[in-house]
Amino acid sequence: MDEPGLHKFMDNKVGIIRISKGPQFNCKGGHILAMISLTFFILTLYSLVNFGFILAVILLLISAVIFCIAIDIRGIEIDQNTKQIREYKAIFWWRIGRFANMSDYNSIHLLQENVVVRTSEYSEHASDTFHYYRIYLVDEVHKKRIFLAEFKNFYKAEAVSLRIASLTGMTFKNLLKKGIRKVSVV
Repeated sequence: MDEPGLHKFMDNKVGIIRISKGPQFNCKGGHILAMISLTFFILTLYSLVNFGFILAVILLLISAVIFCIAIDIRGIEIDQNTKQIREYKAIFWWRIGRFANMSDYNSIHLLQENVVVRTSEYSEHASDTFHYYRIYLVDEVHKKRIFLAEFKNFYKAEAVSLRIASLTGMTFKNLLKKGIRKVSVV
């Protein structure tokens, strides 16, 4: 772990690197869950004034759990001792997700994904297109991939992909240019 900045993610006691992706707001029915959470929070305040502290604490806990599910916090966890990796979903301090062997993942893919957003009827264009460059860790045999990062700038995404590939000795595949580069470990 000589890489600067990575020490803040690593728990030295157990040899685990955690990289949080933060709230994804991708949960099915997340907007409904957020409204339910807000309702429980309002009931918490009401019960604190009218019914007592214990009911308010119970309602507050229910509100917090539902809110955590709604915001959908995700990340990646790497266990250096067992050489395993997983994508996790976090609810408070619990991380849920299955571990897979790091050796199964043999390449880094750089992909472009476009998001087309319709504009208003008063705009000169019918839609706007936004380009994003996403980096994936890929297990080609089992057809699995783990999302690592997203960038708006192609050159930054390519530089980060090449850096990861050189650190891990994996094959870098730039799927925008249909090129494949094997990067050796330095």
